[in-house]
Amino acid sequence: MMGEKQVKVGLRVRDLDRSRDLYLRLGFREIPNDDKPTLRYLTYGRTWVILSDMYAHGYERPEEAEAVRKGPRGLGFVLALPTPDLDRAYAVWRSEGLPVITEPEDTEWARIFTGLDPDGYEILFEQFHAEYRPSGA
Repeated sequence: MMGEKQVKVGLRVRDLDRSRDLYLRLGFREIPNDDKPTLRYLTYGRTWVILSDMYAHGYERPEEAEAVRKGPRGLGFVLALPTPDLDRAYAVWRSEGLPVITEPEDTEWARIFTGLDPDGYEILFEQFHAEYRPSGA
């Protein structure tokens, strides 16, 4: 059954196309969605990221809409993305002029860096060391 084994994360964004284009450059795929113009569906393996227009897409509660629009968005939220090429992900981030929170560094399990996307969501990129990758990867 579609969707039963997928984690889905929703991010409210100011500019759907800019955010979609950034995530596509980082290796996400877009699922066509012509019938819902305020949403963009992206996948990364089995994980979905659903981008929604923070100004045009509905909210369950009016106070939620006000709080999200005032920000900060995503306070305390971190999206961790595995990448086969941390240098490439870092180059994309820098070319977009996006903030870098931690420069690339080696940890016990991976080479990592952390940045903020165009809407202030914290993204942690991880290029796992060989001994931490699944066999055959």
